[in-house]
Amino acid sequence: MKGYAGKVLHVNLTKGTFRVEEPDEKFYRKYVGGSLLGGYYVFKNMPAKADPLGEENVLVFSVGPTTGAAMSGASRHSVTSKSPLTNTIAGSEAGGYWAPELKFSGFDAIVLYGKAKKPVYLWIHDGEFEIRSAEHLWGKVTKDTQIEIRNELNDNKIRVACIGPGGENLVRYANIVNELSHFNGRNGMGAVMGSKNLKAIAVRGTQTPTFHDIEAINNMSKEASRIVREDSFAAAFKELGTNQNFEWHTPIGGVPTRNWTSGTFEGVERINAKAIKDNVLKRTGTCWACSQSCKRVVEITEAPYVDPDYGGPEYETTGMCGSNLGIDDLVTISKINEICNKNTIDTISCGGTVGFAMECYEHGIIGKDQTDGIDLHFGNKEAALEVFELIGKGEGIGKVLGQGTARVAELWGSEAKKLAVHVKGKEFPAHMPQVKASLALAYACLSFGPDHVSSAHDGDIGEDPISYKLRGLGFDDAQDIRELSEEKSRLFWVTQCGFSAIDSLSICQFIFGHWTMFDLNKLVGFINAATGWNTSLYELMLIGQRRIQLFRAFNQREGFNASDDVLPEKLYKPLDNVGPSAGYKINKEEFERAKRLYYAYAGWDKDLGTVPDTKLKEMGLDWAIGI
Repeated sequence: MKGYAGKVLHVNLTKGTFRVEEPDEKFYRKYVGGSLLGGYYVFKNMPAKADPLGEENVLVFSVGPTTGAAMSGASRHSVTSKSPLTNTIAGSEAGGYWAPELKFSGFDAIVLYGKAKKPVYLWIHDGEFEIRSAEHLWGKVTKDTQIEIRNELNDNKIRVACIGPGGENLVRYANIVNELSHFNGRNGMGAVMGSKNLKAIAVRGTQTPTFHDIEAINNMSKEASRIVREDSFAAAFKELGTNQNFEWHTPIGGVPTRNWTSGTFEGVERINAKAIKDNVLKRTGTCWACSQSCKRVVEITEAPYVDPDYGGPEYETTGMCGSNLGIDDLVTISKINEICNKNTIDTISCGGTVGFAMECYEHGIIGKDQTDGIDLHFGNKEAALEVFELIGKGEGIGKVLGQGTARVAELWGSEAKKLAVHVKGKEFPAHMPQVKASLALAYACLSFGPDHVSSAHDGDIGEDPISYKLRGLGFDDAQDIRELSEEKSRLFWVTQCGFSAIDSLSICQFIFGHWTMFDLNKLVGFINAATGWNTSLYELMLIGQRRIQLFRAFNQREGFNASDDVLPEKLYKPLDNVGPSAGYKINKEEFERAKRLYYAYAGWDKDLGTVPDTKLKEMGLDWAIGI
């Protein structure tokens, strides 16, 4: 079987036992990898209404058929589980170096059950596996954990996916890191690891997978390198990274500012991509075998000092921990990024929660009695640094804010709820649906809550001529990015299927997609070169839809329906009267109409948003009916 290791490792942490499953090619072609494969094992093996932080939750690490191929974008893995932040099923993707090493170690996935009696880590190497004590690692930050595991196993090339104190302290938006700066972010997968007393998974291997057409893969890899050298957009992306979003969002008033009260930040020129490049950038960073090198590595050699081993802030961090907090100082933002990376805390949710707390403080809803005496005004750099440290430690106000915006709003009362920006308990990323209208649907309706990399953005069809990458999916007429038109419902549904396929294949969306160097047809060629399947774009879109329907059916079992696909009330209120988006808001009637149309495209009940049995049968998910 080409492209796969052909083995799935099942680990019962409660009993300390292992089982190796060897699925056949039919199974792999149906569930492929990534978070579709992970979703299958979570749904199949976890009882309904299980506590996300309890022993019954199932945690799956999984890769895809191209993982391990020396090609840009083939270095990702998924972590799938029931989220302690949203209580929904959720997949979380990461790049870096861990995923290829898992494949080289002889496995396509690890399925984890139960809870270890004491802290442990899992050691997998060339088809062998063992559970080792991590009591000496518990409480350590990520860099110390990685160093100690490598020293203990006497191999500096071991790849370590681990949690820091944030995961151990069950911060509900804690994440998982490999190589100190590549994160399975959002959705609290790190808290699930912490709840299982699982500190890390270390992998090492020499079992190179067999691919169907190495020459085709090598040629595509050379083409990717050429594009980065010669294409102006790819070259700029390498030079400036994701923080270019500031350059794109500022003219449309789309920079989240002071807990989403405005889309215009007066200090944007001090924190944008050029400012990072000119002031704090040490070098660009990348993932295994990737030419794009989109990541940032910053270094600050004077107090408060920032360690370059922890990478640097990407746009989501700079937005949610910068403009969203009223902070325009790159040293502070870089230090916040380091604090979060040491502790494995999601910078998006953490920045969203702290921004919410700051606005509550500004309005007098809370005072110093609730903040441990910290002056939590917008723009207070010292206060922000102190609060982020406390969240990682799980102490004082940090322990409260580690529960996320929704739970804190419940604690602080009705006036606080009016300021809370979340859906299904999950904070928004730094892309504003008031100016990119289709994201209102995405944030409300995605099974795992708000996400900015699960569908195309409005700008992709905002101007003529529309890119051939989307015209091939039937989008011909340019649309106003701010309008939640019927075409936006179709944009969300169709491109959601494409993005879902990418996450099911564990492929990087910065290499294959609707706006990056290769389109989905090129992805079809890559999959065929890896597996020899002779697949098609139709099959890839079907794979993406299978994941969407499976996730929706899981949530349906947990009690979710259309009443949970809602936007926070704050989005129906006008933005502050400054900048290009002054006074913008979401129109509630337009949103409800667009949501019903989206349900129709997805084949769901128009009122309840539930998945009918016929749709599950169409997707080959008969087993999910009624369980």
